[in-house]
Amino acid sequence: MINPSPWRESSQLGISDTGNVHHYLPWLLCLVCVAVLLVNLGRPDFFEPDEGRNAEKAREILLLNDWVTPHENFLPVLDKPMFFYWLVALSYKIFGIAEWSARLPSTVFALGCLFLVYHFARQWWGSWAAMWSVLILLTSVEFFLLARIVILDTTLTFCVTLALCSFYSVLHTKNEKAKRIYCLLLYGALGIGTLVKGLIGLIIPGMVGFVYLLLNNKWSNLRRLYLLPGILLFFVIIAPWYFWVDARNPGYLRYYFWDEHFTRYLTDEFKRDESWFYFFMVLAVGFLPWTLFLPLVAKDLWQRLDDKNIFLILWVVLPFLFFSFSSSKLPQYLLPIYPALAILSGQTIVGLFNKPESKERWLLYLPWIFSICFVLYLLIGGLWRHLLPVPIRNSVGENLVFVGLSAAVMAFIFVGFVCGNLKGYGRSQFAAYLCTCVGMALFFLLVGQLMVAASASRSAKALVQSALPFIRHDSQIFIYDTYITGLVFYLRLDRPILIVASPIKTTLMGSPYVSMHRPNPAPGHGKILLNFDEFSTAWRVTKDPPLVFAKAKNVSRLESQLGGSTKELARAGEHVLVSRP
Repeated sequence: MINPSPWRESSQLGISDTGNVHHYLPWLLCLVCVAVLLVNLGRPDFFEPDEGRNAEKAREILLLNDWVTPHENFLPVLDKPMFFYWLVALSYKIFGIAEWSARLPSTVFALGCLFLVYHFARQWWGSWAAMWSVLILLTSVEFFLLARIVILDTTLTFCVTLALCSFYSVLHTKNEKAKRIYCLLLYGALGIGTLVKGLIGLIIPGMVGFVYLLLNNKWSNLRRLYLLPGILLFFVIIAPWYFWVDARNPGYLRYYFWDEHFTRYLTDEFKRDESWFYFFMVLAVGFLPWTLFLPLVAKDLWQRLDDKNIFLILWVVLPFLFFSFSSSKLPQYLLPIYPALAILSGQTIVGLFNKPESKERWLLYLPWIFSICFVLYLLIGGLWRHLLPVPIRNSVGENLVFVGLSAAVMAFIFVGFVCGNLKGYGRSQFAAYLCTCVGMALFFLLVGQLMVAASASRSAKALVQSALPFIRHDSQIFIYDTYITGLVFYLRLDRPILIVASPIKTTLMGSPYVSMHRPNPAPGHGKILLNFDEFSTAWRVTKDPPLVFAKAKNVSRLESQLGGSTKELARAGEHVLVSRP
């Protein structure tokens, strides 16, 4: 009699733990990837400061019809290249200006990164390694979060992944046509990566490729890379925009390549210095729930340290060390190492199923345990709300039924997985993968739902909604001694907000470039950056009552400088809108 249990291996299913994956499973994974990254994409408000800043730069491309110089609040802000803002502006042009259309390029490139990981891992490690690698990357916390916000790093990660996968493939393929295609992809990815975020798009793949060749002592392989045509293609991609923007903004190239790269890396001028172990903490949190699996990955690597895995190790370790020595640190800098880390982890899981009597297979429970414990914490916090962080208390309360259902379904799948494994049925890699895929997808769909509420306390949208009744088309609007990146975007202004700040500030609008160069505004607009004396004069002589956004804690200082009281019109979070009484 045939046992119909889904936990048993069955030739009728066409599934083999060590062979090819059944043809429908990659399509199921594709559906999961699209659902996890796209569901609720447009519901969260823009998170300050990055999303509001990047979304507004793209909006002003269309507003000013300037596709060369990025503008924010109608001032040239040249801290980052233009390519990513082109993508968001094109998304606006096709789909309209909205949160989801601003985030769409990041999500599309995240999906592209998952495709590259699948293709690369399948080519060199087999189908099951590819399936696990994609699932691990998709369901790592930092990759998931950055794939769903308006930020440059997901696009950069795609370019780095494409460059490094192409580099390794071109060195090991024997097909001349394939070699030329891989070279074209390699240099194209290096060029686009440099247009996305500057030299780091070249440095990360360059250091990995250089050290890999150094360790192998195979410099003859350089002939396979078509270096001269490749360098020419690289400059053909990057040179037009860089020289064009420097012609429009003299001194830009010197600022960008010196201050934005070397000064940022070597000094703490940008106030982003952190301790030496900072990125260890970022990785520990950012790779959850798979961080718990990394000790086994490290142990397993000692037993299968071949050429392919040495390349992946370099891909992980070298950028990690490079950024750790930097004097400017941000969590998203580590994102380009996650594809390689996911492939290393995927191989380790496949190895567990290739060892029939492996005693370490129980470690597959660890990501489950973390996810279920977190959902149970939310469920308990929904009943005793003081246990939850303030930003998500309301959301958990409003979605308590969904949280409860998620906890129940995940617990049911996990208990079935464990029981099947204990009885010997769960040794099927198919069953383990299917359970993990469904459980992790459900967990991250829940996380995406919670992002909606978390964004409310990190966005300018609530402030704009409370202020709109007091703002007319011709209102004179100021921001006093602060900057709110999403304000101009959500107000949908076709004119700048005047910024009141001390002239000795090292950053204005979050930009060292604006502080150092005090650039002229876009044509047709007057002075935007005001000192306190200029603001006091404008406050007195403006015919209609001026509107001033400020932090609530700074209102008393504002009144002291103006020599009189103000009237509060609106408030949201730590910010208020005030005017003349």
